[in-house]
Amino acid sequence: MIKSIKRLHDKLIGSNADTPLQARIFHEVSVIAMIGLPLSLLVNMIIMVPWVNVALSATWIVIVAMYINSRYYGRLHLSFIAFSIGTSVFMAFNYFINSGIHGPTLILYLLSLVFTLSVMPTRQYVFWMLMNAAMVLGLLLTEYYNGDFVSVTYAKRSDLFLDIATSYIFVAVCIGVVLSYLINSYQREKNNALTASLALKEANDSKTQLLSILSHDLRSPLNSIANFLEMLNEYDFSPAERRFLESSLLNETKNTQVMLHNLLNWTKSQMDGGTNVNMVRLNLSEVVSTCMLVQQSAAAIKTITISVNIDPSIELTADLDMLKLVIRNLINNAIKFTLPGGEIQIYSAIDFGYIKLNIMDNGVGIPITRQADLFKLNAASTYGTSNEKGVGLGLILCKEYTEMQKGKISFNSEPGNGTTFTLEFADANS
Repeated sequence: MIKSIKRLHDKLIGSNADTPLQARIFHEVSVIAMIGLPLSLLVNMIIMVPWVNVALSATWIVIVAMYINSRYYGRLHLSFIAFSIGTSVFMAFNYFINSGIHGPTLILYLLSLVFTLSVMPTRQYVFWMLMNAAMVLGLLLTEYYNGDFVSVTYAKRSDLFLDIATSYIFVAVCIGVVLSYLINSYQREKNNALTASLALKEANDSKTQLLSILSHDLRSPLNSIANFLEMLNEYDFSPAERRFLESSLLNETKNTQVMLHNLLNWTKSQMDGGTNVNMVRLNLSEVVSTCMLVQQSAAAIKTITISVNIDPSIELTADLDMLKLVIRNLINNAIKFTLPGGEIQIYSAIDFGYIKLNIMDNGVGIPITRQADLFKLNAASTYGTSNEKGVGLGLILCKEYTEMQKGKISFNSEPGNGTTFTLEFADANS
């Protein structure tokens, strides 16, 4: 029941997501007026002031028309100006036929001012305040100098109190609604700004820590490379020793290159404009084969066997450079966390209209404590089974780039028993 009422309310007033605050206030007060004015008609019938009902009926028609014009045609500014002018005219008429200063009209003018200031831009406040004050002052002066223009319509003292009481309740409800909207909107904006500020601070702190770690982790392999080169230059090694040093130097260089490449790509994705996506038809087997040319030597150093089983007929729509970066990073990650002599399997599947690329290793797996935040920026150095360094940027890029290509990335890992990463794209042929 409550949900049904809320849905009806959102339909009549407009939701927070797609309706401006000023429009919601106007619609809310209009709906209250459309319900409240008929009740006022009943009260006026009881106290026998028929001419007042004529003014109220005309006001009700104007409110309905302007509500529809704003809510369903989006012309809030025009609707409110017509609403303000129309109701001001009818309230002036009501002033003269409903007891003047002794009736409820001045309370309604105060409501009109509060309502106007809540909807109109702040630069127009002075104009609308002066106009409201001029209308009220003009009515008071007219009655003061020409009392005969005003008709006292209350037959009994109780009629006066009933009219003032019901008008006050109506005005109090409308002002309460307006203030509630303004206060809630202010609090919501304040909370949003605070949340955004905390998120920005957290992101900046993470990026600062990330750059600090990267500067250290990049400096360390560069120093190692320099030491390797100095040793090769200064000492006379046997062929076997030289091959070992050259292999270690190559491995260190490639690890550093991967880190630097991921850093540059991630930095580009964070800049204004981001990374452009160029979606084209690609053969999955050919893309994986290209990536294997780069990664095979890294696997050979750790004597890791990589088996590839990709259906050569599978095609998908993706960005070539992005897809290659994602696959290279996932294969590199599998090599990094697989023990020497281990095995990596790369295979494809088509499941319910989706192409899946699986990269499965029998390595050390992902600790349970890290799995929930695996694709988040948590700046900290990680080490592979042969002390390969990284900070997790590769997986962040994999997620961002996969989603930019309208794909999905997921993983299944059991600590000590390996990890399987799965890329999923819509089948271009389905």
